[in-house]
Parts: sequence; structure tokens; C-alpha cells
Amino acid sequence: MTPLYYLHIRNGDKLEVDPDGTELPDLDAALAEAVKVARELVDEVHDLGRDAVIEVADGSGETILTVPFSDAVRPH
Repeated sequence: MTPLYYLHIRNGDKLEVDPDGTELPDLDAALAEAVKVARELVDEVHDLGRDAVIEVADGSGETILTVPFSDAVRPH
């Protein structure tokens, strides 16, 4: 069975919860997906704070990885 990972977006004191999750083969794939999502969102969301992160949670809801938007975005 493929594990389910949830990519929650924390922007300051706001948390946007991923209600559905994404089936991914492993933690490396979850990290790659979080980086991809961060790169997509940084151009669309104009009020992202400097400390905004994607919190990757496993199927039990435990945060297992945090990906800062600043780490995911390549300099222009």
C-alpha cells in the first residue's frame, strides 16, 4: 500500500491543512513534491511570509518534514 503524505502550508500563524493527502512511494518523493508545490505557490501566493513552510505529515498526522519556501525557491 502506498503511503499517504499531507502537505500543510504554514504561513506565519496561519495553517492551511491538506485535507486529502497525496499517495507517494516514500519520504524522498514527499520531499520532492513539497519542493514542487512550494515553487508553484510562491508565484501565486503574494502574502507568503519569510518564514512560510510546507509541513509534510504522514498518515498518522505527525509532521515528519518541514520544507521552508526559501529553500525550495531558486533565486531569479
